[in-house]
Amino acid sequence: MAEDKEMELISVLNEQERILDSMLSEQSRIHECVVKRSWEGLEQFVMNINELGGEFSKVDNFRDSIASVSDDIYFRPGVKDVFLRVKSKLSKSKIENDALARYVNATKAFISEVMDNCISQQRNDIYSSNGTMRKNYAQSIVINRSV
Repeated sequence: MAEDKEMELISVLNEQERILDSMLSEQSRIHECVVKRSWEGLEQFVMNINELGGEFSKVDNFRDSIASVSDDIYFRPGVKDVFLRVKSKLSKSKIENDALARYVNATKAFISEVMDNCISQQRNDIYSSNGTMRKNYAQSIVINRSV
């Protein structure tokens, strides 16, 4: 029984690794689009990442249910190598997501600051529901650029 669960877990971990490989590929494409400022394909790559994330979550829930039978199943020789590869790729994916989020937030703050300095109407004070003053940041902006 334990050996069957071990083989099943290895199969699930291999599936997770396949999904993570696809996610890392899409993240690489997103990174390339952002660096080159090529926004045409970006939305499709983001949608692909979202789909892969949902698929990964389903497989991860199944992995949790399999692994719950034994506390040491991840330390068994056949499982350990695959598990470490999955964890490594998952960490790499998280780092890519964090880097992109920091870039987007920094860019948004920069553009909001530029808009605050250039457009006087954006300087209105806004108050939150509890009465504290908030800064009015532009939620989005579209800039036409001639090449």
